[in-house]
Amino acid sequence: MNKRHTILVGMPGSGKSSLGLMLSKLMDLPFIDTDSQIVEKNGKSIVEIFHELGEKSFREFERQMLEEIIEQNDSVISVGGGMPCFLDNMDLMNANAVTVYLKLSSANLFQTLKNDSRRPLLQGKTQDELKEYIRSTLQQRSPYYEKADIHINSRAGSPAKLARLLYETVNEKRRHK
Repeated sequence: MNKRHTILVGMPGSGKSSLGLMLSKLMDLPFIDTDSQIVEKNGKSIVEIFHELGEKSFREFERQMLEEIIEQNDSVISVGGGMPCFLDNMDLMNANAVTVYLKLSSANLFQTLKNDSRRPLLQGKTQDELKEYIRSTLQQRSPYYEKADIHINSRAGSPAKLARLLYETVNEKRRHK
């Protein structure tokens, strides 16, 4: 199957949205953030969806959004950090896109996320609880993220340099598929 899309996976705070936007400009393709699409479609924030409908409903919304997006024209897609870990989402992504795992250590993730109140799974945690949550969540999710076609340390250079490296790496991967 022709992998028309590029999908960025990784933990919250790994740079999926910012690098995805830069990559989409380099590739001259639309950028889609699945969380933003879910918010727009449901008229509720991610936090509201979690609180009012629960994580299970949110994960079902994610799957529906993924299925809709992969049927559309070529794009660069940033998915929520948990999406690859539910149902067979990672397999579906790999079948329809070049997937990129933006890797980051738990210490770097903590530095990025420690003051972020927008993410529902991080709310109400002390710094020690947040460190432990990031460590354990990264450990649980890594086997799914590791299934991605490409792995890159998202702090290996400036965002512009990383976007250029991703552009070259994704195009190289497509040539050899």
